Amino acid sequence: MSAYAVTFVFTLTALAQSGGYRPVADTNDAGVDMAAKFAVSEQSTRSKTTVTLNSVVKASDKEPILGARDFMLCLDTSIQAKQTYVQAIVTMDQYSNLKLMGWSKSTCGNGSAASVPGFKPDTAYKAVDLDDPGADFAAQNAIRLQSAKTKSKITFGEMVKVEDKEPTLGTRDFRLCMSVINNGKPGRALALVSMDQYSNYKLTDWKDGRCGESADGFTTVKNSDPGIGLAADFAIKKHSEDKGVAHSLVSILKAENKGMFEMTYRICMKIDEEGEKHIIQAVVSMDQYSNMKLVSWEHSTCGN
Repeated sequence: MSAYAVTFVFTLTALAQSGGYRPVADTNDAGVDMAAKFAVSEQSTRSKTTVTLNSVVKASDKEPILGARDFMLCLDTSIQAKQTYVQAIVTMDQYSNLKLMGWSKSTCGNGSAASVPGFKPDTAYKAVDLDDPGADFAAQNAIRLQSAKTKSKITFGEMVKVEDKEPTLGTRDFRLCMSVINNGKPGRALALVSMDQYSNYKLTDWKDGRCGESADGFTTVKNSDPGIGLAADFAIKKHSEDKGVAHSLVSILKAENKGMFEMTYRICMKIDEEGEKHIIQAVVSMDQYSNMKLVSWEHSTCGN
């Protein structure tokens, strides 16, 4: 048997043993991204548990047939705030309809390069204010260093979450979640940045991902965020007009948003309706021209 024949038989055997799945080199593949987000959202709904997607660790698919794809995904997730690796099987037909065929806890991400120890929840990092001056310097240096390392054009968007360890002799260790634009493509990045006592910065890790997002893509922001305030005022005014009953804002309990040029705001707030207090969750969309629309207004326990 020739060397070519041996190679051919081996390849067929390997594909058969893996169920015909082939590794996807780019875990940022649009189909992989869509399948991963769908799997997490669907599992959240089925299990009635909060599941968030941290990153896609590995991805495989079968040979596409008439536009249909079959994905086998290794996902780094957080299930009720606990980091958990899972394997998800997702099918996508030629019309991009998705179906979650399997979901199970797995060791698929153990020891993988995509698993960044510094970003596990059980670390010594503590949350600090988004406006922390040291964090801002750390973010700017992280972007400068990552841009030089990858020869990419990366620009800073906004800080999503900031954590650091207990300062020691003037040194600091930051863990940053930022929105960035990488070569014209908006996204998120996780960065680990250390600063010595002489204010020299070192980027110890950088990971492109969807940090800070819930399973449905919303990010928690400060209650005082200007966009949240505008959206809350609009929601209260619009609902008051629709119902013919005056409402007023008492306080904002939780604020979330998603998007960049077109925004969606989800606001948990306490309102006053004719002397009675109610907890309301409102969703407001805003297009690129700042036109707002009240998507939903519901009584909720979101403030609990």
